[in-house]
Amino acid sequence: MRSLLVALMLALAGAAPAAAAAPQPTPAAGREDTEAHYQALLAAAKASAPNADWEALRLAYSRRPGFNAFAQSAAKRRMFEAAQKGDCDTALAAAKAVIAQAYVDIDAHLVAAFCEDNAGDKAAAELDRDVGAGLAASVKTGDGLTPADAFTPIDVGEEYALMRTLGLRVTEQALVRQDGHAYDALTAVDEKGGKATYYFLIDRVLAAEAAALKPGASSDGGPPRGR
Repeated sequence: MRSLLVALMLALAGAAPAAAAAPQPTPAAGREDTEAHYQALLAAAKASAPNADWEALRLAYSRRPGFNAFAQSAAKRRMFEAAQKGDCDTALAAAKAVIAQAYVDIDAHLVAAFCEDNAGDKAAAELDRDVGAGLAASVKTGDGLTPADAFTPIDVGEEYALMRTLGLRVTEQALVRQDGHAYDALTAVDEKGGKATYYFLIDRVLAAEAAALKPGASSDGGPPRGR
């Protein structure tokens, strides 16, 4: 069996285009209601998947109490370790655990889709693949090739997950500050050796880090131009 991490790079090639998002619940007022708001959006997304507002769900997840933009869960580490070994049974169980903890995790849905497809569960594989595709597409707030058209992740893991779905291997990472905003600049190569740099707006990621270190700080660092 080829590495599941290699398969992740190609997992979206056959994914269905995201359909129009279903109506979403009205956001709750006040940061004290962020968990309830996320749970309402999550229930709506699961009910209408894959036709959901994945960007709204991701942003709501990032505003929850205790959100950490840098940590990787034990379940996700197990998932990647099993994927590298080609152990689909362990990888699928770990992917489902990750999804239960963080439904917005792109990698987990794509690992689950690959392993479900490998096990012959075509319906489950199609759903997870389409959810993964929708989540990845919602990070792409531009083409990523300039700061003005940067992608907008909620955490560092999304940056690398998106690069994998684009079939790119990251070779360099740099922090860029421009016009009052912060960007991760990831230089990557494609399967043919082509090289390009992609920009990820990380105002929200850095704000989440500040909020984790300083109780009461805002984690709503926003994108430029009102995105």
